Amino acid sequence: MSRSKHESMKIPFLKKDDYLTWRVKMLIFLEAIDNAYVDIINHGPSYPEKVVPMTTTIPELYIRKEKSELSDPENEVMLNDAKFRNILHNSLDDVMSNRMISCKTAKAIWDDLETQYLGTLAIKNNRRDVLIKEYEKFDVKPEETITDTYDRFLTLLNDLSLVGKEYDREDSNTKFLRALLEEGYTEASIIRHQYNLDQLSLDEVYRMLKTHYLEI
Repeated sequence: MSRSKHESMKIPFLKKDDYLTWRVKMLIFLEAIDNAYVDIINHGPSYPEKVVPMTTTIPELYIRKEKSELSDPENEVMLNDAKFRNILHNSLDDVMSNRMISCKTAKAIWDDLETQYLGTLAIKNNRRDVLIKEYEKFDVKPEETITDTYDRFLTLLNDLSLVGKEYDREDSNTKFLRALLEEGYTEASIIRHQYNLDQLSLDEVYRMLKTHYLEI
């Protein structure tokens, strides 16, 4: 008997204070299995309903269908949601999983995690503003290597992307190189003036810098 796709892949595990990294890994994991799971995050499952006709005393009602009343496509929708709930529960420790028991859909679990770790919309917007200011003032820290600076800047760009703020290649490359220039990294000036920064990825810029200083 063949194993299902998610049983043969390692489900990302949510570690304390590492929600943003888990979120990215989980989205990649879900896309690799079935984009239907990502659709559930965005729209949630549409639970099949049936109409209870109006009577003289009761208005027309819509109620959830019994399992025996579901069509094949409707069963598939319900099954996908059940599979997704299983994935999410297996990505959580026992304490967090127990907190999510009352969530009846995968989207409810996902939204609850978003609120717990990222907060309400107002908190998210505040975090976005803080990250933008951090980007605008980005510089090299004392005793920091090029690799340390690159890793910290890349993490900042990823965090900004998660709150809906992204910068184009030229802007982010220029910001990274300027920070290095202020600390006397002369190769940063060469790259800035000799290359089209909108054509290079941040990783390519970093590797050129790294190669130069390894040669030195």
